[in-house]
Amino acid sequence: MVELTRDTALKMYELMVKIRYFEDTIRKWYWEGKTPIFDIGAGPIPGEMHLAAGQEPAAVGVMIHLTPQDAVFATHRAHHVAIAKGVDLKKLAAEIFGKKTGLGKGKGGHMHLFDSTVNFACSGIVGAAFPQAIGAALAFKLQGKNNVAVAYGGDGAANQGTFHEALNLAAIWKLPAIFIIEDNKWAISTPKSKSTAITRNSDRATAYGIPGVFVPDNDLFALFEAAREAVERARRGEGPTLIEIETYRFYGHFEGDPEVYRPKEEVEELRKKDPIIRVRDELMRRGWLDEKEDSQIQARARAEVDEAIKFALDSPYPEPEEALRDVFSSPEPVGKADVGWPSMSGRVLPAYMAISEAIAQEMERDPRVFYMGEDVCAYNGIFGITQGLCAKFGPERVRDTPISEAGFIGAAVGAAAVGMRPIVELMFVDFLGVAFDQIFNHMAKNHYMSGGQVKMPIVLTTAIGGGYNDAAQHSQVLYALFAHVPGLKVVVPSNSYDAKGLMISAIRDDDPVVYMFHKKILGLPWMSYPKTALTHVPEEEYTVPIGRARIAREGKDITIITAGLMVHYALEAADKLAGEGISVEVIDLRTIKPLDKETIINSVKKTGRVLVVDEDYLSFGLTGEVAAIVLEEAYGYLKAPFKRLAVPDVPIPYSRPLEQFIIPSVDRIVDTVKELMKYR
Repeated sequence: MVELTRDTALKMYELMVKIRYFEDTIRKWYWEGKTPIFDIGAGPIPGEMHLAAGQEPAAVGVMIHLTPQDAVFATHRAHHVAIAKGVDLKKLAAEIFGKKTGLGKGKGGHMHLFDSTVNFACSGIVGAAFPQAIGAALAFKLQGKNNVAVAYGGDGAANQGTFHEALNLAAIWKLPAIFIIEDNKWAISTPKSKSTAITRNSDRATAYGIPGVFVPDNDLFALFEAAREAVERARRGEGPTLIEIETYRFYGHFEGDPEVYRPKEEVEELRKKDPIIRVRDELMRRGWLDEKEDSQIQARARAEVDEAIKFALDSPYPEPEEALRDVFSSPEPVGKADVGWPSMSGRVLPAYMAISEAIAQEMERDPRVFYMGEDVCAYNGIFGITQGLCAKFGPERVRDTPISEAGFIGAAVGAAAVGMRPIVELMFVDFLGVAFDQIFNHMAKNHYMSGGQVKMPIVLTTAIGGGYNDAAQHSQVLYALFAHVPGLKVVVPSNSYDAKGLMISAIRDDDPVVYMFHKKILGLPWMSYPKTALTHVPEEEYTVPIGRARIAREGKDITIITAGLMVHYALEAADKLAGEGISVEVIDLRTIKPLDKETIINSVKKTGRVLVVDEDYLSFGLTGEVAAIVLEEAYGYLKAPFKRLAVPDVPIPYSRPLEQFIIPSVDRIVDTVKELMKYR
């Protein structure tokens, strides 16, 4: 417990002085080369710059109660929180200058700061901190640690859905989390009075049954007391707290902001209430500070900041090739593609049971692995892939969630950041839109933006595909969307053997893996499936390498490249074509990202003809990517035009004849192969 003693008060004051001088110095360097006409990309510090001058109490009054092991997730305006949390000042400055010695090797910049040594991260996405903080809090609870997680957001962020989803999750799970709203009255140019229906965001805590505390007038000492109680409450296992501090920013939303929305007299009045001056005066009134010690504090803070700035200026820029590193943590796959279809003798399991077995074996092997999603515990998941897991591991490690995809998928990001290995389920891939940000801007990018510091060992499982008349919002494939974003790996098993092996590989991978299972290969008793999807599955653990395809059937006349359910359609077509003397090679990609280019190219060079069959949409997807690879690497070997079959650019329709018309079929594959065989 941190008490408000003289030493504590002086420490907070010195932190505030250091923060202000750091930002004043950064501001001076930011404007170098940007005058007389403002050019955001010019000068030694390019890009946007969001300063927190005036908001120092919001950081210092909370961070003073935390340890390096506690986690903090902050916003785009985060220098004050970072410094108060203990982030390395030299590396912080170097990152802002884009230098090699920066926190993220120059890859994150001032809005994307990561320091894993003190469990600090911030984000340029409004509202992103809330679900990630509860993920860290959940991890601490599962790990049996007495740590807390803190999320920061502005008053504008409190109108984001992630704020409400995270508050609800933290409340129902009684997590050691603290939510800090810095109410500076403006969300860029929109005043709080026009964006928020209530006067105090802290009152929203009532809706979630947790304490809500309002700290008026940027009061450092009142926030100190509120934060102390919140931290103690969290450490006692009593759950989260929402704290709102009334604060203000001296400058615009960003440097260069013309601030036409804010009256100049308002800023003048704010500056008269400078929190640093107020704290200094209060310390002197209490007899805890005199002029001599104040001068010493000012000198120490300035010396530390000046040293950090010099370090940043003297540091080299990263080599250009550094831009290509840290996208993934794990090395590229090595070895050749598997050849031949998995055995259908011995112990044959449906894929949904193979997936469940893989997860169970990994949960037994590694206590850091846990699973969460909607209806995954008592219901065993609507596709059965968590069958028996809840009974075996309990509802803490196999965790049912509210229908809050942004909240619990964001929580997986936070949990991974502090050492857990979450598996998180997006029930249908079609629901991607409600959690897009947490997947594409955080799960995919945090390892890169942190310069490789922060690992993201997350498995995102999701059901894909149509063929059973569930219409446009439950029948898509969409793996091209995930594969398009750097930092995500994408796997698509087509059979039981690969389903287990790819799941084990995904869980053990240090990068985020999107594990996409087609509903019609699972072997569910209530949905038709190709019998070739049920294969032998060894009882022991084994892995299928991510990034390596399988040559499902060898042939010499034409190559069919595909994945998921379409593998079985291609194999059936190959059987029919064999009766007509056409030898078809079928490649089961298994992994969409990274794509096994070597296997594709070698096969095309052998056969000279290629057809890509895909259940995803035609435009801007897998078929076009494979076409580019073939044309760039094996064009001279082609004996016939490149052909592709995919879903035309229409939403998946409901009516059976309509759906059957747009999804590639066995007959259409056969007809297209025959057309290509006319070329000699």
